[in-house]
Amino acid sequence: MASEWNMPRRGDACAGCQRRFAVGAPVAVLLYEGTAGYERREYCEECRPAPEPQPVASWKTRRPAPTAAKARPFDREAIHGIFERLEDAEEPQQVQLRFVLALLLWRKKVLRLERTLAVNGREAWEFVAAQSGVSHRVVRPDLDEAQLEALSAQLEQVLAGQTSGSPAGSDLPGQEDCDG
Repeated sequence: MASEWNMPRRGDACAGCQRRFAVGAPVAVLLYEGTAGYERREYCEECRPAPEPQPVASWKTRRPAPTAAKARPFDREAIHGIFERLEDAEEPQQVQLRFVLALLLWRKKVLRLERTLAVNGREAWEFVAAQSGVSHRVVRPDLDEAQLEALSAQLEQVLAGQTSGSPAGSDLPGQEDCDG
């Protein structure tokens, strides 16, 4: 008898004919006991399992639709580090990226908005880091809705690890420190 209860994962194809299951297709599932644990075999409606060995359990189900990949956890320290490295940025793209990072960190409650002020004729937002209490001034760049949306999309790609073809990923100072 198997010593541990580990349910084997669902298969993609019929154990009899080897055809892949279509989403929603009926599937007969049989659970067998082996020397190394339990073995799961799944059959389409056209195929029948051999009469021996006898399964420990059997049931019918339908092939579910694939689930979306789970989102990667948000690395607050890495994003906050990039935000801090952009503190003295003067290039418009880096100033814009820093602003979007500030909005993201604010949303994730890493930064807290204290006030808005005018600095050299431009609007700036003063944030305070929730844990350290360090104050950060972020210049609010002149962005229209489309530019803000494009920056947000680029940032989402960077955070999801899809940096190929993303201009935002190529301008991050110290980016090599954030791989992981």
